[in-house]
Amino acid sequence: MSEYPSFDLTGRVALVTGAARGLGNAIARALAHAGADVALGLRDVTTGGDPLETIEAMGRRALPLQMDMTRLDQISRAVDDTVAHLGKVGILVNNAGLAS
Repeated sequence: MSEYPSFDLTGRVALVTGAARGLGNAIARALAHAGADVALGLRDVTTGGDPLETIEAMGRRALPLQMDMTRLDQISRAVDDTVAHLGKVGILVNNAGLAS
């Protein structure tokens, strides 16, 4: 993404599901560019390298979270971990989708 929208989210915390690639990754990077710290909801937390490194290089905090959207326990833990490490969630992007 070469251009980011111009708005200020400094001090805000965002949680983005499906943040490993595609639209979720682009949204997470745009929120970080605007100043937000970003919790990255990932179906497989071991895939969190690229968005994590990109967001941290912007000077923002990034938190990779194991968050398989078919597992209620992982969703609850991810929200709790976000609040514990980054603070109150002010922005939620429910980007993850399920195919059957």
